Amino acid sequence: MLDQAVGDLELSVRHKDESSYEHAIGSVWEAAQQAPQADLDAAVVRIAALLGEMPVDVVGRLPVLGGALVELGASPRPLVPMIVTGLIDTLRRVGTFIETWPKGEERPDFTGDGYDNTVRVLSKVHSEWDAHSVAFAWYAVGAWSAPAIAVLQHAEVRADLPNRDALTELVDRLGPLREDLGFLVELLAVLDNEPFVVLHRASGQGYELTVSGVGGNFQLQTLLAATLIGSEGDGLIAGTPPDPVWVAAATDGDLTPPGGISGQFNLVDHTGSWIWGEGRPADIPVLDGRRVVLLEPQPYPRRWSPGRLFERMRPTVQLDRILPSVEVAAWLTRLSEEPR
Repeated sequence: MLDQAVGDLELSVRHKDESSYEHAIGSVWEAAQQAPQADLDAAVVRIAALLGEMPVDVVGRLPVLGGALVELGASPRPLVPMIVTGLIDTLRRVGTFIETWPKGEERPDFTGDGYDNTVRVLSKVHSEWDAHSVAFAWYAVGAWSAPAIAVLQHAEVRADLPNRDALTELVDRLGPLREDLGFLVELLAVLDNEPFVVLHRASGQGYELTVSGVGGNFQLQTLLAATLIGSEGDGLIAGTPPDPVWVAAATDGDLTPPGGISGQFNLVDHTGSWIWGEGRPADIPVLDGRRVVLLEPQPYPRRWSPGRLFERMRPTVQLDRILPSVEVAAWLTRLSEEPR
């Protein structure tokens, strides 16, 4: 069923039949709901091929469909080059839109109508063709950002993302002006295979860890507690480990457990500054090539929900080495001498 639906989609593209194209996209989505993994993977390969053949401005909902199939379980890899290319092209024109929008004119809401008026205003500073091109990009960002969010939740995509620097520069520059880019800003900042040193001053314990795929510091706190609280005889921190439901919310379970999630530490960086839960691991400063976290007592109870920012991004916090006491003492002495 899915194979036939994708075939109809391909025919609509070849015949440039817009009405059949929109109907075919809906049929593919409907057929994909019960399709096995192999069929989803095959469909994404064919959708990626279509995206590679079509101009950026005529793809309509096709990139969104590809991202939706990834969310159903299809491999994201075939889509990545086309999504990155389409998103970079669109964002560059959005940059032109912002830079050249006439002063004194109210900038349109990118989530609403108003295309014709947008073109009219832009025609004051652009040719008619360029005005249409720039205006279209302003309204089309979501068609590319949504599938980008879907594929970037996969570690293998983040590890081998083409044109990462160009994409990150555009997203970071335009993100403050486009709230719909917020999730992309966060995903492009996600750390993978990042070395951490974590110290617990009260017990004199210290650890080297590798952190990947953690979207926020509340999530990081839960996963550090789950990894490091345990038997003192095993070199871990004495205490009550986090509720398994909280850990599931931070990894691959229900995002919002009843009653929320409770904190067990106050996270502090090597300068003595609090590591705010609303931030992200990439914000934690680096010292000698590693991000250093001190686990301190909570000054007051904290609760939060959800347990993770990105539902399909699977984090790992791997304990690599328990530091001997002499190394922990050296670290703590070093931190006491750091400028505050």
